[in-house]
Amino acid sequence: MLALGTVLYSSCKHDYLEVQTIKADITTDKLYSNYTYVQQQMWNTYSYLPDGFADLDLDAATDEAEATNSVERVQTFNYGTWNQYTNPDDVWAKNFDGIRQANLFLKNKGTIDINYIKDKITSTDSTAYFNARNNVKFMEGEALFLKAYFYFELVKRYGGVPIFEQPLDYKDAASWKNVQRNSVDEVVKYISSLCDKAAAIIPANLSPYSWYDAGRVTQGAIKALKAKALLYGASPLFTSNGSTTTWAMAASALHDVIALGNYSLDANYSNLFGANNTTSGEVIFYRRYGSTNNIEYNNFPIVFQNANGNSITPTENLVSDYEVLVKSGTTITGSVPFDWNNPAHAAAPYANRDPRFATTVTYNGKSFKSTTIETFFGGNSGLPRQNATKTGYYLSKWVNSSIDLINNTTTVHSWIYFRYADILLSYAEAMYNAYGADADPQGYGMTALQAINRVRARSTMPALTAAQLNQTAIEHERNVELSFENNRLWDVRRWKKGTSYFSKPANRIDITGAGVYTVKKLEDRVFTQKMEWYPIPQAEISKTGWTQNPGW
Repeated sequence: MLALGTVLYSSCKHDYLEVQTIKADITTDKLYSNYTYVQQQMWNTYSYLPDGFADLDLDAATDEAEATNSVERVQTFNYGTWNQYTNPDDVWAKNFDGIRQANLFLKNKGTIDINYIKDKITSTDSTAYFNARNNVKFMEGEALFLKAYFYFELVKRYGGVPIFEQPLDYKDAASWKNVQRNSVDEVVKYISSLCDKAAAIIPANLSPYSWYDAGRVTQGAIKALKAKALLYGASPLFTSNGSTTTWAMAASALHDVIALGNYSLDANYSNLFGANNTTSGEVIFYRRYGSTNNIEYNNFPIVFQNANGNSITPTENLVSDYEVLVKSGTTITGSVPFDWNNPAHAAAPYANRDPRFATTVTYNGKSFKSTTIETFFGGNSGLPRQNATKTGYYLSKWVNSSIDLINNTTTVHSWIYFRYADILLSYAEAMYNAYGADADPQGYGMTALQAINRVRARSTMPALTAAQLNQTAIEHERNVELSFENNRLWDVRRWKKGTSYFSKPANRIDITGAGVYTVKKLEDRVFTQKMEWYPIPQAEISKTGWTQNPGW
């Protein structure tokens, strides 16, 4: 812990808060009595949040995508060769380290000294002192939220995990010897309680506190985290493992986010994934990376010089899930599922698709940087070119086409943890399962059907009817709206449908220069029921003697 500031600075140098190095020889007591150092420790705690863009490859462990790089870590998931000894997404230690940092602040918050600021006041203006006093209080709310977030990251992977109120040192094996795992139900309730405590500290209106940095925790973020935890808690995987959370409880928590009135759907879906996305009224909580171009180097079509081909490419499984608009002239009259067996669809497979398709996917014939992308065999971005897409598609979402790879230009990127469309779709799911398609017995002001149709309407998709709204429709809408936003891996698991979605072959589109499209199997995928939960790392089992998660 003494060297934490120095160690973590390198890991979060692209984070949204400016982190300064803390001297490694500072004692714990002195560290937490010094206001400046405490602030830096809080910013360091933020660095344990998920690295969204670094984890973009995890979508290739779902039916949404394939990794072009044959040695990408997600291939271990797809081949089914991961286990308690080797897990490419083992975040156990990282999140418990983050929990320790949050607990250190919560334990020592009463020792923080800001009197020196008061002593420096030489006029009647004591603003600096009162700002510092408020900041110390707000940091308590941030610590509670971050701790809840880290527990959410753990419970959705591993199920029940131990709850720590004290800053237990994860690296000290002896301190874990007699620790017991809490139940899934206890962890979900604990996350909810932490969020309630944080929401009582961070005010809903932060406008009077101009010094409170953009990107820090807000009440909207706190309520969104609680709502998402309860959505998971009410889902089949969690309830079948003892969770007592109900769909009605989840719907109530999601309504609390909506009722804040602070968020709205962006009129343009594409705005959410560009350089200015943090200014959108749809974005609730995000991580700012600064100016980078790694995403573009990895995911530009291979026709562009310096594109490295280390891409995460959409599968035909995902592409086929985007509906086809039915039109009378220019008027949209309805929509139907895409079907390769429909001659009209097969003749022009990318025409009149759900507009979210073009934002998410770069496909054969699409213009990208004034270049027509050719993913057919022998095309400028197709096989057999080295590092060309294996699926016949490239990723468009998050990729900024203004980047010039030759001149190494950069642009700001920000990863969205929570956005309003996700809240509405989650609300629709919870309300549907609690009350049906078009009932609102609690007087929330919105039914499940109205919520899902608001999201569809933003992208000019025709409204569903009550008869059309079911669990399958909800799963479809989440897939096309939230693809490549680190949801699919967990949605499918919490629905207990991994053996339906993730064990099917990943498909590609094979295209000839003559424009003949054929769906072909890219690879078989392996997913068994035991994979709904990650295995507890064997090192922890050896230390604690816990029973391993079933099947592992």
